[in-house]
Amino acid sequence: MRTRLQQHPKPHRGGRMPKTDPNITVKVVVSGQATSLKVNVHQKVDHLVKEALNETGNKGQPAADWELRTTDGVLIEQTLTIQSAGIVDGMTLYLSPRAGAGGQS
Repeated sequence: MRTRLQQHPKPHRGGRMPKTDPNITVKVVVSGQATSLKVNVHQKVDHLVKEALNETGNKGQPAADWELRTTDGVLIEQTLTIQSAGIVDGMTLYLSPRAGAGGQS
């Protein structure tokens, strides 16, 4: 009687995991107007802020004049990457003018 050898799948070359999609979709509410954005988790939060401003008709406004917060009201630092700021797929964020910013006389 012959014994059949079991074949095992070959390990992935280089020992690394296959790449996963770095893009996530988040909902950003800008002064009451909601928009859905697809962003890369390796980009800076200020990129997300600029995209949200552009999508809601606030083009040309400096991201520094706005505050991005979680549903719990926690301020998100714009110099962080989206991933390191803890922003995840499906999250809702709130973007509001920074107090005292943007007023021109």
